[in-house]
Amino acid sequence: MEILSINSVKLQNEEHFKFQTDFKGLLDKFNPRALGIGPQYVDYMMYYSNEEEALDVIRKSALTDDLAIADALRDATFRGLVGTVKSATNHFKAENRANAARLEVVFNNYNNIAVKPYEQETVAIDQLVKDLLLTYPTDIAALGLTDWVTELKTQNTAFDNLKKTKHTEDSSKTSFKMKVERGKVDEKYRAIVKRINALIEVNGPTAYISIVAELNSRISFWTNAIAQREGRIAKAKESSNATDINRN
Repeated sequence: MEILSINSVKLQNEEHFKFQTDFKGLLDKFNPRALGIGPQYVDYMMYYSNEEEALDVIRKSALTDDLAIADALRDATFRGLVGTVKSATNHFKAENRANAARLEVVFNNYNNIAVKPYEQETVAIDQLVKDLLLTYPTDIAALGLTDWVTELKTQNTAFDNLKKTKHTEDSSKTSFKMKVERGKVDEKYRAIVKRINALIEVNGPTAYISIVAELNSRISFWTNAIAQREGRIAKAKESSNATDINRN
């Protein structure tokens, strides 16, 4: 009886951490000292914590994508406002043309806010909204733009809040790199596995039957998951190659 091997390099980041978390859970459950791996466990835990921190940075980096989406939303609303006002300068009603002409002066004063850097755009939109709501409420109401201005304000506030969240998270970012930390954790994991297998050889399997059975079950699960993923990738490549051949 021995612990099976696993090609953990082929696990994706979240999968790798999940496997190591399960492994850690088993060590805690069966007591590292009782297993005869006390010093190795302490060493392993330091690197496990580093991997957890590195993975957290990867998870938080999704905020960058969220910021881009939030910025695109407010840009679209701003451009929609500008376009509607410009169109209204040709309205068949003279009073609406007058409303639009006054608002057009305001928008021209701010130029193209949407191309400004994030922080500058946030300030500019905030000031524009204040100008429109406080100084030109009658004009925007006459052209049916009150909801547009309110939405622009809401989107700008949402972007600003998201940006502040990112600033906070950036300030606490770790220097740990996932690929490097994964390698270190794997090294410590293999050291523990090697010792347990050696202890089984020397002392017999009785004290290790349960942990080996549970760990091997998890190893088999992830090994199968890797094989299935590679099978799907290979099948997709074959299908793509066949399509290319048929086209030629």
